[in-house]
Amino acid sequence: MGLRTFLAIDLPASLHSTFERNLQRFKRDIRGVSWVNQKNLHVTVKFFGETTDAQVAEIHQAVKPVLAGFSPFDVELRGLGVFPDARRPRTLWTGIGGDVDALTALVTQIDQAVISVGFPSSLRASPSEEKPFRPHLTVARVKNDHRRVGEMLEASGAFTDAFCFGRFRVERVTLFRSDLRPGGSVYTPLWDVAFTGS
Repeated sequence: MGLRTFLAIDLPASLHSTFERNLQRFKRDIRGVSWVNQKNLHVTVKFFGETTDAQVAEIHQAVKPVLAGFSPFDVELRGLGVFPDARRPRTLWTGIGGDVDALTALVTQIDQAVISVGFPSSLRASPSEEKPFRPHLTVARVKNDHRRVGEMLEASGAFTDAFCFGRFRVERVTLFRSDLRPGGSVYTPLWDVAFTGS
């Protein structure tokens, strides 16, 4: 059986406590939500799913020349939102600001680079299509009682309080292996590639 993998921007450990502090009041009051473990917080660049050992190496070779053209850039994590909407939320996320153009270019170029490895594009061709790229970081998943959870989130001020989780510099991407364990998902880094642009 192959591996389950994804390419992501890992968060610095310094932001983990900030997330915990800001989300504590929601964790205490809102039920029916599965919160992402602090150690697992990341910005997904490309989800691959089932991946062979050979493809792990091929992905590495495909993304290296892409990242050679990128310089480090800064992003900011601010506020909360949901997909698809507050009436039936399934994913709770924090928004990404800062150099969103650089992040979008990174995601788009990697998406195109790995087509040759056998992974189809996961981006829509234009912003007018159903699901354009929306930069975000998932903090929780709603398991049940979607409407009730949405009402609780709205009543809590989650969507109007634009608190900032922090800023950090994006300097590399990491390929993670995902293993589902009884206590939740465990992400193991397989390799990373630093930006080498100037």
